[in-house]
Amino acid sequence: MVKHSAKLIASYSYRELRYTPNHPLRIPRVSLLLEFLKAMELLGDEEWVESKPAQWEELTLFHEEEYLLALQRADQEGRVSKEVRERFHIGTIENPVSPAMWRGSLLATGSSVQAVQLFLEGNLAFNPAGGMHHAYPSRANGFCFINDPAVAINYLKQKGYRKILYIDLDAHHCDGVQDGFYEDDEVFVLSLHQSPEYAFPFNRGFLEERGRGKGKGYNLNIPLPKGINDSEFLYALEKAIELVKDVFEPKVYVLQLGTDTLKEDYLSKFELSNWGFLRAFRLVRDVFGEGIYLGGGGYHPIALARAWALVWCELSQREIPKFLTPKAKEVLLKVDFEEFEEEDRSYMFERLLDEPREGEVRREVKDVLEKAKALVYS
Repeated sequence: MVKHSAKLIASYSYRELRYTPNHPLRIPRVSLLLEFLKAMELLGDEEWVESKPAQWEELTLFHEEEYLLALQRADQEGRVSKEVRERFHIGTIENPVSPAMWRGSLLATGSSVQAVQLFLEGNLAFNPAGGMHHAYPSRANGFCFINDPAVAINYLKQKGYRKILYIDLDAHHCDGVQDGFYEDDEVFVLSLHQSPEYAFPFNRGFLEERGRGKGKGYNLNIPLPKGINDSEFLYALEKAIELVKDVFEPKVYVLQLGTDTLKEDYLSKFELSNWGFLRAFRLVRDVFGEGIYLGGGGYHPIALARAWALVWCELSQREIPKFLTPKAKEVLLKVDFEEFEEEDRSYMFERLLDEPREGEVRREVKDVLEKAKALVYS
């Protein structure tokens, strides 16, 4: 195996760049991951790259200037007018005015650009703050203000790359990325997600949305039913990847690794273990080699930190520790987070890698993949 240098792009600055108190993304995420990895002795100083804010010319690779100026003004004034709220969807309950809105988004997006730069220099780069896949060029959407995956894809194109594959493993469909590249022959978007028949976004992510490229279609959605276990998710991912390979030969790929597919996460109806999450990550790398790695959704901070720690172990070629160190356990125990389900979560404070949640692959899951196959080959 070729030895690559693994880089984690992160910052403790996110501690101060939080959403409003009652928002699902108010939780510690990147800063918690940093603390956790340090406490587990899994991160060396030379592996940690401090995040940098995105530059204006990077933001405009995908976003309209008028929208960006509205975000900047909202950050400066701490409020928005009714007109701005209705036009740009800034300042809603879903997309509130907060330090995360502009300054946090700048940092997350700049980190995704850094991830591309580091990858092009021969490194393996992971930006856990990235993956904000819902934002549109001129409006906020689904907790997302700046679409860093779309910026990263266009940055790759600016650097001369064609045939870019974007893979999204978040529980929620990547509507902003999909629609941004829906007619682009150079970008293939693959998304496995909760069906829009029961989950956000309710108007995007259907099987029939195949893209309007000149070829056989440059978009593939795999909408899945509730209760997806490890076996079902890995089955769906493997079959979907086979379909992509038959019609598209990527020169580079960007992988979004939202952790809201995990059973512990209260904002999805999927039931993956972090073992299944890790297997999915390995499957993509086994097929396509190394890519550019971004975070994504994830609303249970402890489950998130553990899952992304597994990703980091893989990238940095470390053996996965069986048990948490006392210091790491203390880091997780002090997180201010209230469980939404009365279940025994003590295992999360003892081990890093969970037991698999395998099971039968239901007929309805197989049907989705058979329909996807028919669409791709039609």
